[in-house]
Amino acid sequence: MAVFGFGQSFAQNLSEEDYGFFNHLSAGISLGTDGIGFEVATPLTYSFDVRAGYSFMPKFKYSKSFDLNHDPAFIDGVTKVDGEGKLNMGDFHLLFDYHPIASSSFRVTAGAYIGKSNPLTVYNLNAFVKPEKWGIAGLEMGSGEQTYTAVSDPKTGNVAADLKVNSFKPYIGVGFGRAVPKGRVGVQFDFGVQFWGKPEIWTHINAWDDNNFDFETKYMKVDKDRITNPKKDYQDARDAVKTIEKIFVYPVLSLKINGRIF
Repeated sequence: MAVFGFGQSFAQNLSEEDYGFFNHLSAGISLGTDGIGFEVATPLTYSFDVRAGYSFMPKFKYSKSFDLNHDPAFIDGVTKVDGEGKLNMGDFHLLFDYHPIASSSFRVTAGAYIGKSNPLTVYNLNAFVKPEKWGIAGLEMGSGEQTYTAVSDPKTGNVAADLKVNSFKPYIGVGFGRAVPKGRVGVQFDFGVQFWGKPEIWTHINAWDDNNFDFETKYMKVDKDRITNPKKDYQDARDAVKTIEKIFVYPVLSLKINGRIF
């Protein structure tokens, strides 16, 4: 509350009549669940502002080891593969603010984030597949008639998987603070959601193709119902895919400090 009070009381030199169509410009930096952000804003009227910017998430990483089910002809002496996951989030955004009460800093925001459609990638750290067998050996997610294998990328030899969402993500939210502050410095708080669509996991898979009655390897969506390997790691993966597919929104909570340039 003290911070907000400071932002409102510092250099109160703009009145309602001073806000006009593109007649002021502010710039700010933010920190939140959408990452580190940079933004510029300008008023349309006293009640409406438009904001444009870019936000990105530092590439945090998480490591884990997986058991291998393989033919010795493909891999020599390797029983585990070390995997790593990293964030890959970065989006441009265009947002419109509406202040329903002229005397209040409360606002309603709508717009969209546009950017990367693969916010998370998981891949192996050690090259465990013989070069001549790339695209064949991999992680057996199914067995018997339900053979379903995440195989290595023929170009890199890596077993990698991507979390895929929509690259265009509509946004709605609420917040406090003006994008173009009345004083030289202001503070903004935002809370809203990005609509990602239904997330999917994609990787190179060797699976039965009913069209040509044979196995085919291609980059495709992982079907959670075909992960039938009884090992705990694979069942955990199946549950993870099932949970991920239900998360169609991403919460955005951010705090921004902005300054009026003119």
